Amino acid sequence: MKNAPMRFGGLSLSHNPHTLKIEHSGNIRELMPPCCEPDSVYLGERISRVSGEGEMYGEDCIERFAVLEKLYKAHIRSKLALPHMRPIYAYIKELELIAEPMDNVLRYRFVFTEAQSPRKSERLGVYHTVIGSESLWDISYSYGVPIERLIELNTGIPYIDDVSEGTRVRIC
Repeated sequence: MKNAPMRFGGLSLSHNPHTLKIEHSGNIRELMPPCCEPDSVYLGERISRVSGEGEMYGEDCIERFAVLEKLYKAHIRSKLALPHMRPIYAYIKELELIAEPMDNVLRYRFVFTEAQSPRKSERLGVYHTVIGSESLWDISYSYGVPIERLIELNTGIPYIDDVSEGTRVRIC
């Protein structure tokens, strides 16, 4: 069975990384009441870092890596979808080209840091600027908005699969 590819910011990493490390951290708050002994409260666990290494293949591997670089440099928070895990919102904390690209293969290393999920009220009137060769399908997947809703909100975009880089797409 083939795993779904790792995705971030509308970009599908069609070949999943060969190493993937997911670090969890507990959210514990220490209480220091003035009258009693210190106590702590466990507030749950969250994923704090996702790191790994992988390869991009194909004639467009340099262009796809450039899209990741743009997302990194712009500090874009987006949905990170990993095989067999719930998606999380994250930022790219580190991105490194490991070796000089050759023969349509590019080796890279990455670190994502989990971010807070946007509240629905924050998404009202939110726009996404198309990066690279994103389609409305990619944007729909990234934001968890049904494709039908994106089509309703963006009547000026005639083709779902043909959106120019730099186009502003209304999310909600």
